[in-house]
Amino acid sequence: MSKIQISNLTYKYSDGVAALDEVNLTLDHGSKTALVGPNGAGKTSLLMSISGLIQTQGDIKIDGVSISKESLSDLRKDMSFVFQNPDEMLFMPTVLEDVCFGLDTLGLSEAQAKTRAREALEQVSLGGFDERSAHHLSYGERRGVCLATSIARRSALTIFDEPTRELDPFGRRNFINLFLQMAGTLILATHDLELVLETCEQMILIDGGSVIQQGDPKTILMDQELMEQHRLEVPHSLTRHPHSH
Repeated sequence: MSKIQISNLTYKYSDGVAALDEVNLTLDHGSKTALVGPNGAGKTSLLMSISGLIQTQGDIKIDGVSISKESLSDLRKDMSFVFQNPDEMLFMPTVLEDVCFGLDTLGLSEAQAKTRAREALEQVSLGGFDERSAHHLSYGERRGVCLATSIARRSALTIFDEPTRELDPFGRRNFINLFLQMAGTLILATHDLELVLETCEQMILIDGGSVIQQGDPKTILMDQELMEQHRLEVPHSLTRHPHSH
């Protein structure tokens, strides 16, 4: 289980604009955290920093180990990142090979990897898709294969970038059910605020590369003034029954 401590994290684009500006955060073991903010707030940059995919200033510790060139390959063994665009993750000839990819680094034999990959595909309703090519699947199915890839890894830390974007209601519900069953520390960046209320016990509101607020999702999302200041809206489920608890 991963505890994440972020200190003075800063990341600048090549033109000098700060995508992340002195971010300080602690995420506990086994927590489910939503990262919310308007477009360009810095959500993806923060996710990529935690995954070691971009070089930043400041310090990110995972279970007390700072992310560095030396520690990254070890830290990555217990980490999964599910990209917003599935085509950045799927490049093998078959779906099964895509899901098996990298499982050997966890010390699994080929047979164990295939068993685990098939179980993960069953969980995302893609049982029997083993020999198909991901490029012939629908967008939602490709998203499912990416999700299976992360489920198969059973990582201590799993990071999702806009996991329900462009999914139909069934696909979205399926994702929610799987997410709630997953173990480890989970972080998702999303514009789907109802998803946040259903799945996460804490939320980080980020805007302009800075953390604006961190805490209980419902409390933050009900603050209409705060939402409007950061180009967001109070979710419908919180506006319908203002007096009920």
